[in-house]
Amino acid sequence: MLELESIQKSFGDVSAVSDVSFKVPPGAVSALIGPNGAGKSTTFRIICGLARQDSGALKWLDRPLHSSLPKEKISFLPEERGLYQDVEVQDLLRYWAKLRAVKSSSVDTLVSQWLTRFDLNHKRTEKVRSLSKGNQQKLQLAVCLIHSPHLLILDEPFSGLDPLNQDLVSDVILEQAARGASVLISAHQLSIVEKIATNVIMINAGRASEIVNFRRREDDGRNAVQRRVLVYVAPGANPQFDEIPAHSAERVSDDCLLLTFGASSLRDFTSALSRIASDESVIDIETSRPGLHEAYVESINSSKAGI
Repeated sequence: MLELESIQKSFGDVSAVSDVSFKVPPGAVSALIGPNGAGKSTTFRIICGLARQDSGALKWLDRPLHSSLPKEKISFLPEERGLYQDVEVQDLLRYWAKLRAVKSSSVDTLVSQWLTRFDLNHKRTEKVRSLSKGNQQKLQLAVCLIHSPHLLILDEPFSGLDPLNQDLVSDVILEQAARGASVLISAHQLSIVEKIATNVIMINAGRASEIVNFRRREDDGRNAVQRRVLVYVAPGANPQFDEIPAHSAERVSDDCLLLTFGASSLRDFTSALSRIASDESVIDIETSRPGLHEAYVESINSSKAGI
């Protein structure tokens, strides 16, 4: 398990990271999200040993990170690509595999395995510079994964990828967690983060806090959470739902109302749905819960407002 305890880092008079603490358990995909300049990249660089914190502790299995986990077992995908351009794709992977202490007898097998996994096998003898932006991103991911790292840090892993390849990379990230790696990612594609992340940490102005209830979990489906209902009604109808649990109502269009319920139990919510559906003017209903996008926007707006 990776643990950050009260990490602080300043550059001159500018505080880049201030009292950042969170954990990345083995077998988990933790996401660090936040606006540009919030401190994500600085935090990643500190974890990887590319920058040194001013104070605070980095731990791996309750011991100092960089004395207990060899660098060969840490892998970092930076946001900016840094691939050698004038070498063949397969030779680049061979080079990095050997640099990461992969056994010589296993190198070619692993090169073929990862080229196949990222649908790059037909590009293996081409020069890296000839690859598209998306294929270079997948190649850089293969470089990060070829040695089966224990700690995997991915800064914007979905950059430059089309939807199919975003799904492919999502699957690969989940596979890494499933084999027991501690995975820490940062991505602006919040819909993807919401699907694959085990936990989400928001960092803003150098300070971090965990976002809770950003999606429905198997163990919290009956707990009191906020829910929303789109109510489609006959044009011009104005049904009143005064007797259902506390809620706010907003007319979205002539034939649609948005009802937002505060934290309510599943039993109370289903009772409210029954009452809504019984109104003769109601044609259809759709239910949803605020997702990570809403949680992100609310957190940033609250910070700007000084809340």
